[in-house]
Amino acid sequence: MFDRKKSLEEKIGAAVEAEFEGLVAELERDLAEYRRRSRNKEKARITLEEAEAEAQRVHLERVALKKRFWEAYYGNDEAALKKIEPEHRSLTRATRRAEKSLRKARENFGRADFDEAAEGAALKKKAYAAAEKADLRISALEEAVEELLAEKWRSIKELSTALRDEGEGPSFSGTDEVETEHRRSA
Repeated sequence: MFDRKKSLEEKIGAAVEAEFEGLVAELERDLAEYRRRSRNKEKARITLEEAEAEAQRVHLERVALKKRFWEAYYGNDEAALKKIEPEHRSLTRATRRAEKSLRKARENFGRADFDEAAEGAALKKKAYAAAEKADLRISALEEAVEELLAEKWRSIKELSTALRDEGEGPSFSGTDEVETEHRRSA
């Protein structure tokens, strides 16, 4: 819309941002990756626990069904034996599903599992190194800006002193002033 001229503060801010944007982006990327892996590990752990609980529940149902089977078998209870047969098929399918689910959950957890303490320590070490690098770079930038400002200040001071000294030079007579003014206008 309006192409206004950037202020000195904005220019300096943009230059500083550009100087550190790669470092900041890398740290943010590492942190996001660590958090993502931690969330995935937690989800995989919860899924594994649920699969283990389901496998345990099915196993207990199977044990109870076997107990009922043997009670009905030794009690010569034909009606109970007929009810047990469909339950046994259904429980066999449930057992296979639970075992398959448990196997997949263990595989997923194995892929998602990582040593959080070691990775956290590595990230801390990287963060300290990045902070040290930033401190060194900021110190160097501060020193460079201070030197530049001091140099400009000295230069301006010298020029203003020279200009003042020039202005205090020999005074001109009236004709000299008119002649000088005439030269300027010509």
